[in-house]
Amino acid sequence: MRTIVIKAGGKAAESSESIAALAEEIKDLNQKGDKIVFVHGGGAAVSAIQKQYHLEPRFVDGKRLTSVREMDLVDMGLAGQMNKYLVRIFQKSGLNPVGLSGADGSLILSSDASGTGSFENRTGSVSKVNPALIQLLLNQNYFPVLSSVSTDSSGKGMNINADEAALAIASSLEAEHLIFISDIPGIMIKGTVVSSVNEKFIEESIDNGEIQGGMIPKVRSSLEAIRQGVHSIQISNYEKPGDLSKILSGYKGTCITLEEKK
Repeated sequence: MRTIVIKAGGKAAESSESIAALAEEIKDLNQKGDKIVFVHGGGAAVSAIQKQYHLEPRFVDGKRLTSVREMDLVDMGLAGQMNKYLVRIFQKSGLNPVGLSGADGSLILSSDASGTGSFENRTGSVSKVNPALIQLLLNQNYFPVLSSVSTDSSGKGMNINADEAALAIASSLEAEHLIFISDIPGIMIKGTVVSSVNEKFIEESIDNGEIQGGMIPKVRSSLEAIRQGVHSIQISNYEKPGDLSKILSGYKGTCITLEEKK
């Protein structure tokens, strides 16, 4: 029996066809005894709601800035609209999904808000994970579907990057696999997907500019998660049925390791 954490974002999380196909593969893994946790983003849904309220989304280094007013909209978009959209698709596919957020069961405690005065930024980072609720659900054959909104030490809402939430959850569960499903087929070097990267390769590729932007914190955080007990981390996209099996088998996407594979 394996514990597998899947984080989906971008178009993959928003496409009902992709999610339905992915659900069939997850159901097959469940029937074989694997325990699956699904963590999702939903930035497009949040941005659309912000614009309905005449608020322009703002980002710094790829992370969304979240004012006190916008935090309510993040809750609405991620823990509400996006979470229930995914739960209903998974339920239709024959899974037994339970929609959660990082606030439920004290799953994810966030750092406190930064900034003062006119802008209090309610985008935080993970400070503590309590996986007891997820473990309880998995042991009862439920399928946790988790949005990354959280709570700070004063009990107020906080917005956590979904990649960071997935890494923290996978580390706390000491998962065999953490899979990032996004809009890219893997880590691209000179236009080609690299099947496997290790710490040395990653740092060299960052230094020479071949790994850049939002991929830098993702790969560095992945290395730290492996140090904390996650056995394997893969990055890929989901294009058609069967892709999840290919990712798990190492035939699709990029596998991140600490040491060079022999």
